Amino acid sequence: MTLAILGLTAGFILVLVVLLLVLLKSPIQPLWKFLLVLLAGGFYLLQYESLQQYTGWPSDDALPARFVLIATDVREPNVKAGDAGVMYWWLRDSADPSRPPRVYRLPYQADLHEKSQQVMQQQQNGSQFVATSSGRSTASAGLGVSFKKISKSRRHKKK
Repeated sequence: MTLAILGLTAGFILVLVVLLLVLLKSPIQPLWKFLLVLLAGGFYLLQYESLQQYTGWPSDDALPARFVLIATDVREPNVKAGDAGVMYWWLRDSADPSRPPRVYRLPYQADLHEKSQQVMQQQQNGSQFVATSSGRSTASAGLGVSFKKISKSRRHKKK
C-alpha cells in the first residue's frame, strides 16, 4: 500500500467517524443511523477498489477493440512453482490516441507471447502495427487478439 492510499483511507475513516458522531446526536431512528453508516462504509470500500485502477497497477479490464502495442513484459509459466504465468501489455487505444497508454494484465498464452514478441521486434525496425481484439478467446486467435501491419498514417485511424 502506498502512502497516498493510506492517507485516503485515513481520511475516509475520519469522515465516517464524524458521520457516526453527528448521527448519534440526531433524532433520526436508530435503524436509519445504522443504515447510513453502513452505506457510507460500503461506499468507501467501493471507492477504494475503484482507486486501484488509477494507481498505475495493471488492469484486468477487457482490451480495447483497436490498439497499438507499445511494450510487453512476460513471466512464463513455472510448473514447479505452480505459476500459470502472466503477460503485461502497455497499450494505446486507437479510438482515443490522446489518452495515455495503459497496462493490461493477460493470462499467459504461448502463441500470443510469440506473436507479441514478433510484433515488438518488427516495430523496433520501423514497422507499424495495429491490433484488434474481439474480446473472445479461441485457441487459434489467442484471447481474440490479432495484429495487422499498417502504414504509419493509419496507425490511429478509427474504424
